[in-house]
Amino acid sequence: SCPLNFLANGLHVDGPPIIPTLTTSYVHGTSSTSLLHMTVAESLQRSVERWPDREAMAFLQDGVRKTFAQFQQDVDQAAAGLLALGMKKGDRLGMWGPNTYEWVLFQFATAKAGIILVAVNPAYQVQEVEFALQKVGCKAVVCPTQFKTLNYCDMLRKICPEIETSSPGDIKSSRLPELRSVIVLDSRQPGMLHFEDVMQAGGSQHMQQLQDLQKKISFDDPINIQFTSGTTGAPKGATLSHHNIINNSYFIGRRLGYHWRLGYGTTENSPVTFLASPLDNVERKTETVGYITDHLEAKIVDPTTGMVVPVGTSGEIMIRGYCVMLEYWNDRAKTDECITKDRWYKTGDIGSMDTYGYCRIDGRIKDMIIRGGENIYPAEIEQFLHRHPKVKEAQVVGVKDERMGEEICACIKLVDGADCTAEEIKAYCKGQVGHSSRLIFHNELELCCTIMSAVHLLLSDLPLQDSSLRTFCNQLPTHDHWKGNFLSPGSSTEFIKSRNFFQDSYK
Repeated sequence: SCPLNFLANGLHVDGPPIIPTLTTSYVHGTSSTSLLHMTVAESLQRSVERWPDREAMAFLQDGVRKTFAQFQQDVDQAAAGLLALGMKKGDRLGMWGPNTYEWVLFQFATAKAGIILVAVNPAYQVQEVEFALQKVGCKAVVCPTQFKTLNYCDMLRKICPEIETSSPGDIKSSRLPELRSVIVLDSRQPGMLHFEDVMQAGGSQHMQQLQDLQKKISFDDPINIQFTSGTTGAPKGATLSHHNIINNSYFIGRRLGYHWRLGYGTTENSPVTFLASPLDNVERKTETVGYITDHLEAKIVDPTTGMVVPVGTSGEIMIRGYCVMLEYWNDRAKTDECITKDRWYKTGDIGSMDTYGYCRIDGRIKDMIIRGGENIYPAEIEQFLHRHPKVKEAQVVGVKDERMGEEICACIKLVDGADCTAEEIKAYCKGQVGHSSRLIFHNELELCCTIMSAVHLLLSDLPLQDSSLRTFCNQLPTHDHWKGNFLSPGSSTEFIKSRNFFQDSYK
């Protein structure tokens, strides 16, 4: 929680902040508009009552246009159809495919029926799909026959060969024991239901069941599970409620109008927490992600101590408010890791806040390098290196060191045809980087830019993707063990040796 003096850091966010009021990196977005306390179905009903004949959505590629009244009729039919299939409040339905009318339809239909829609990444391969469906226990899956080069139906048959011999709606799979139905949007497949089967399945009794359910559904109930990327482990299912999604959508719309600008958020925060205004000046539009949205709190803390840092100081961004997810589905340990007892969500992102409350993003906390107790942010060094005219790509990573805990390694790819020495890079960096990440000493040679033992100029095609390169560097032996493989920089021969060592190790 926050000390009482932080209460003065309320930031009225009906318009862009014009007075620098913050002294510490904590802000609470106050608003003249109250939070909405309603379900998705209630929100749609209100729109139907106000604008029944107004066009609600258009999918031009598919030739689909729906008014609010027409859309609600489709939602009710789809929801009743799902109930006719035996789905109940709290069951999970996987939605696997690209953006289509049916995707939106099933999100609203499941929400009205109390079913939780699971957003399955359309690029998932067989193993990833199986993990997602098994993790949350999907009772049904909705998908097109295929998308681009991926044949979804064939992939599901590989996971559940029992589909071929099952009656539609009565799948019994050994690998996905809770799965009962696969609903295909655009073709008829053995053992699978067609989209139209669902739309026609609900009778008057199911429509009545649907209406009775509305009295039992709360705006705090979960309606959506979105899997995180899983770059640091298996994907986790962020579970969002009516309250999360309704309010985040509403307040985003209020600020943006019809003008889209930069914003920041995470899946676990419904997702948007900071958002720019169309009225912001060019500097704020290009250098920040905007200011806090209505009814949310944000603070930036020292990752080591957990204390709120002064304005202008980098630290971990934390968020509290209506937007924070309920949990990671069926994963209490991971949930407790990222949500504190007082409901602050740890984003894992590094950022800073100015006196107006505008936020800048500096990187990820997992990329942060702790050298001798000092926090060093790779993005700051990378941004500086990218300004050098001969540098095409730069990636700064931490590697293990027995004495300092971590040392810093800059991996640089030159512009095609450029000729550059480590001494040139050192001279460019000297005196230009921050105090906390400026100097390293090795073999009595002062190296600037926190570059460990040499500036490694990668002259060929070593990939510099974040996750793969950092994973590789984390697996290296300690700095003291392998530093002998690098000579003090100064000649092309030494660069080649460094490059070859890196590439041989990487392979």
